Parts: sequence; structure tokens; C-alpha cells
Amino acid sequence: MLRFTWLFLLIACNSSGSIKIGGPDDTGTDGDADTDTDADTDTDADTDTSPAPDVEEPLPDLVVDCEGTGDFDDIQDAIDAAVSPARIAVKKCTYHERLDYLGKVIDLYGIDGSAETVLDGDGGGTVVDIEMMETGWTRFAGFTVVDGYDLADGAGMEITGAMAELHDVVFEDNEGLNIVRSMNSAIDLRDVVISGNQVSAEGQALWVDGGNANMDQTSINCDGGTQAVWHHVALLVVDSEINCDTGYGIMDYHGEDQVLRSTVTGGVAGIYAADTESTDEEPDSPSERFIVKNSVIGGGSVGADVRYMTLDIQNSVFYGDDSALSMTANSSSSTSVNNVFAKSACGITGDQSFADRYSSFWDNGADGCGITVSPEVTDDPLFTRWPTDLTLDPASPLVNAGSPALDDSDGSRSDIGRYGGPAGGW
Repeated sequence: MLRFTWLFLLIACNSSGSIKIGGPDDTGTDGDADTDTDADTDTDADTDTSPAPDVEEPLPDLVVDCEGTGDFDDIQDAIDAAVSPARIAVKKCTYHERLDYLGKVIDLYGIDGSAETVLDGDGGGTVVDIEMMETGWTRFAGFTVVDGYDLADGAGMEITGAMAELHDVVFEDNEGLNIVRSMNSAIDLRDVVISGNQVSAEGQALWVDGGNANMDQTSINCDGGTQAVWHHVALLVVDSEINCDTGYGIMDYHGEDQVLRSTVTGGVAGIYAADTESTDEEPDSPSERFIVKNSVIGGGSVGADVRYMTLDIQNSVFYGDDSALSMTANSSSSTSVNNVFAKSACGITGDQSFADRYSSFWDNGADGCGITVSPEVTDDPLFTRWPTDLTLDPASPLVNAGSPALDDSDGSRSDIGRYGGPAGGW
């Protein structure tokens, strides 16, 4: 069950991204962990550089410090001693440990953030195990995870039967079939980087089967694997970058996708999303949703390959060598509004009718193949820089050419493309 639907818990952090706690060891003059002079209980009449009000972390139950000033020198010793639920604060250091949450509900966080707090698995196996949790959410925040090794499962982290939040976490220099692997769990990733690892040729950077997954401000690279993200869940991607030069950005096996204000690219395809054609196997087929808004989906041969689903795509850009968008047996209620299909042998390849309105088809061999499309604009969109900067020149024919029912954030008629429509001003 989703802890929240299409929303994210915003974890409090200061302007440098470090996680703050209060207490007698604070270095500020007001008793908190930052360096401003207010007590951080106002509505941001403070002297730090963040425009958002500061929110103090509750006091930890235990403190870990490799220098010996905390309750424990080692993180696992603190986990062993913790009474669930517990908050464990970790001071900056490189900790040569592999952690097991032991089924406890624990909020484990590096006080000074991922840039200062390193968890080194020393090549001994999975670095962090979060498995079979008690009722309640657990958190892992403010760490860089390195030197995990597991060619059968997740080298950096394994999450099984749990509800877990990852915030300000970097996974790098790990080697495995997967870097983060989640089974039958609800996971939230915010400000997470999975990149600079060594993923098996048949593997994935993030593998999620069962439960659900939400990500915000997250960057994932497959680093030699087959997919950056493989999932069989409801997946939400917001303000994120996902890339796999050697395969698929996202592969959806009988799940759902919602991609908002993000970029997903792959050497084979940006996204491959397929439900099942068999209504005997899954009676609700093809009701699974494929939602893409204000995003860029690009690939080697196909930008997005979507099968047996219901599409809702808006103000996005699709491109691929063969097809920008390939559609197979999708719901007739699928819709496309204010999108760009570009630089492909065929703009949209498909085998069914669907509602396509206010679209731009640019520099394709053919606009539609096996499917009826309705080009609104076929002239050069005048993107600032294809495909890395898709903002529009003021003289672009896409400006104010979108659906009149979808105003831009400034109140004008919507533009076509990534920066148009209700979210066009972000």
C-alpha cells in the first residue's frame, strides 16, 4: 500500500544538504546544529541562506562516532543495542561495516550528509540489509555507500518486506547484479544517486518487484547493465534523470509508470512498458497506466515502447532512431496532448486509434506508421540545443500552439513540448 499517493515526504535539511539534529553537542550559538543565530522555531526570520524555514531533527536515541565521542564507535553495534523504534545519528567518518537492520524500525542518518559519511563494505557482500521490518517506516539517510559486492543480488542495498525511505544517499563503486534491490517493499528515494558502479551485463542498477517505488530528485545510471530501472510495481519518477547507454532506461514488466518533469534515456529504448495481452492472466488488462508529463523520453531505436496499457502523455518530447513512440494494442482511451515526436524514422508507430491532439512532428521519415496522427506543427521547433536543452526560442512555432484548454503557468495559451502546459514554468 502506498504510504502516500504521488507525494513525497520532504526530509528536513539545511542549505548544504546535511541533516540537522539538536542537542548539547551543537555548534551554533542557538543550540541547533547549523551556524545561524536563530532558534529555528520561527517562520524563517533566520540568517542562513535557505529561504525555507529550518526544522530541527528530533533528538537521536543513540549517537555513533568512530572517534569515540558517541554512544558507540560502530554503527552495527548501535543497531544491535537499539530498541525499536529508534533514531541513530552517525557522525562523519568512513565506517568499514556491512549493516543489518535486524527487522527493527530504525531511522539511521549521517549527521553531516552523504559527502562526509561513508559506509564501505570492503567487497564483502551487500552493504545494507533492510529486511522483514516491523510495522512502521525505516529510514537510511546521509550516507555514501561504496565497495559492496554481490553478483546474485543487490551489492549496495537489499530491501525485503519493508517500508523504507532513502534520502541523500549515494551508491558508487559497488559491483553486483543490482546495486539496490527491493522485493515486496514500499520504497521512497529522494536525492539519491546510483551511478559510477559496475553492474552485471544482465543486471540493473535498481530492481523493484512487488510493493511500490517513488523517486524524486534522483539520478540512476545502469553502468553497463541491461536496465537502469527494472520494476513490477507502481513507479513514480519526479524531477529525476535515468539513463542506460547499454540498454533500457526503464523496463516496466506489468506495472504502472508515472514520469513527471524527468529525463529517461537508453541505448536500446528510453522506456519499455508492457502489461499483458491476456485478460485471463490479468482481467484488468490493459488498464495499467502509462503517464508521462513534461519529460523527455529518448532511446536508441525507440523512445518509448508501450504495450497493452492506457497512455496519458502530455507536454513531453519523444525520440528514437526507428520510432519516437511505439504503441501496441493499447487502450483506445489513450491520449496525447502537446507532445513532440522528433528525429525518428517514424514519429509514432502503432496498430490502434487514439486521441492525438496539438502535436509537433519534426524531422521524421514519416509522422505516423500504421496509426493516424494529427500534426499541429511540422516546422523546426527551434529548441535551444537538441536534445540537451529543449527550451524554446521566442520565435518557436511551438509557443502558444498547444491546447487552449491547458494554459501555461503564466496564463498564456500552452506551448507544445516539455516546458508547456500547467507545469511549463517549473
